Amino acid sequence: MNSFHLDHAASLPYFLEKTTFKGPVFMTLATKAIYKLLLSDYVKVSKVSVEDMLYDEHDILHSMDKIEGVGDVLGAAMFMADIAGVQVLYTGDYSREEDCHLCAAEIPQFSPDICIIESTYGVQLHQHRNVREKRFTDVFHSTISQGGRVLILAFALGRAQELLLILDEYWSNHPELNNIPIYYASPLAKSQF
Repeated sequence: MNSFHLDHAASLPYFLEKTTFKGPVFMTLATKAIYKLLLSDYVKVSKVSVEDMLYDEHDILHSMDKIEGVGDVLGAAMFMADIAGVQVLYTGDYSREEDCHLCAAEIPQFSPDICIIESTYGVQLHQHRNVREKRFTDVFHSTISQGGRVLILAFALGRAQELLLILDEYWSNHPELNNIPIYYASPLAKSQF
């Protein structure tokens, strides 16, 4: 498992508890810690009936015993497998750009025969991080200065933390904003922080 995001991990309790699969499952220790919290929250907020749920809290807890934690990387992981002398590198969606809460992905020190890469953004070019963050904080400052309020819907767990870290740094550098509160509403956040 190369990421704790729902598009990667949501089917794992079903796969481990409701099928005949008996093989090993590997994920980083950080992913394993977040996996339980994220999927427990997913079960709680799902809008399907109990009869239609593919798994429940018990299945999530039981699946934890079948997962082997390796490494301590937060974020996506890369796995290299040697299959009959063929080196296969499989990656989650990774970034070579450092952000507020994750390091840039390291480039492996070998050349795989086959490389399988998840790529949300493909070969798109993004503005530099400093430019994106300035545009983001400028909108906040402008809106607040005019008496407005800002509401952000951030569903991705890592993305929400990144935005909060950017705002925290911005607030620290702008004392005139210290009396303006920032609220983060998430039952999942309460179980993590």
